Amino acid sequence: MFDHPFANPALSAMCLTVAILAAAPAVAAPPAPKGPEPVRINGFQDEAMEPFLSRDGKFLFFNSRNDVANTNIQFAEATDQGFEYRGVLFGTISFDLDAVPTMSRDGRFCFVSPRDYRRTRVSVLCGDFDGKKVKDTLPQPTLATERNGRLIFDVELSADGKTMIFAEGTFSGEAVPDEADLYIATLGPGGYVRTHEGRRIFANINTSELEYAPALSEDGLELFFTRPSGIWPFSQPKIFRARRATTDEPFGIPEELKIDGYVEGPSLAADGTLYFHKRVDGRFEIWRQPR
Repeated sequence: MFDHPFANPALSAMCLTVAILAAAPAVAAPPAPKGPEPVRINGFQDEAMEPFLSRDGKFLFFNSRNDVANTNIQFAEATDQGFEYRGVLFGTISFDLDAVPTMSRDGRFCFVSPRDYRRTRVSVLCGDFDGKKVKDTLPQPTLATERNGRLIFDVELSADGKTMIFAEGTFSGEAVPDEADLYIATLGPGGYVRTHEGRRIFANINTSELEYAPALSEDGLELFFTRPSGIWPFSQPKIFRARRATTDEPFGIPEELKIDGYVEGPSLAADGTLYFHKRVDGRFEIWRQPR
């Protein structure tokens, strides 16, 4: 149905972080295209999935194909010529799968990795991005799952970093989870902690289908996510959008975006351009589509 980060298993000096990010060149993501188009990352030729565009549009984070043993998080920087590949993102690397990057406006950086899962049931790690690497990367023990086979496999931070939306599901050996829904965690002194608010906030989102790969707008009023669509065995992942009037309200009934093909992993730019990955001729590429 779809490739998945776990299909084949695998606050330090915040002021300094903000200062470094502020000192970066005033170049943001390329302007919105006129129609759907692949995103060119100069210097990168491999497959790319799970894009995340930083809130200021200066950095594009993504991971290599996630159904191989050693998936890594990569990043590119916006320049006058588009995105320039900067390499594997140091501070996130292990010999296991490292994927699904997300970052708050002030540089708090989180991702998923099963490197310690078998021992701790923790698959979420966070640190601080300084413009070149992630510093002080630590697992989030407050997000340990209740049992083996239960995994957090997608994460998204709100713009202020105080809230995390995550996808959690149960895996029983197949390439896709048996079930998966969206949940909420809030930042506490010891890291991100689950809250039962997700039941109310996602009452119109979570179904018996798989919901995963959340993406939140800057103002928190739009939620994008992935869900299989269509009649089995011809169903494939599609991107959905849900809205709300205030951040205290539940999201409304979602609508499927009309994007052709096998698409997953949305991320929203400040100008409303939607970034996502798409399977084209068996290869995964990052694409973008204007509002």
